[in-house]
Amino acid sequence: MTNIVVVSHGDFCRALIEAAGMIIGPLQDVHAVVLLPQDSPDLFDAKLEATLAGLEGQDTLILIDLFGGTPFNVSCRKVLLPNVECITGVNMAMLIEALSSRDSMSLGGLAAHVVEAGLNSIVNVKPLLCKKPEAGA
Repeated sequence: MTNIVVVSHGDFCRALIEAAGMIIGPLQDVHAVVLLPQDSPDLFDAKLEATLAGLEGQDTLILIDLFGGTPFNVSCRKVLLPNVECITGVNMAMLIEALSSRDSMSLGGLAAHVVEAGLNSIVNVKPLLCKKPEAGA
């Protein structure tokens, strides 16, 4: 089973994991690493290191809230470790797909699948619901 680590500014990662648990049920091998306003990048790195230390040598997917922020800058260095993949822009669809598919896919396959799920989950609803009938229909 691939471990899932969700990192974010503030409690977003904890709330996302809790919400996913409401849909999927009890979760295991899912971890949140929170960047608090008072945390330096070094302190955040220490928090992430502490989480990853317990997962050493195991497949781990790090889901990051935002490209370019401190959680990203610290986490992306971990992709150099064997068995670690990082994906930015985490949303509920991505987390649920990661949790649902992590037992049946390789880490690389899971990462690609989660990115695709995230992209497919972004939809502008108004054009779908407000389509004008085609002429002659």
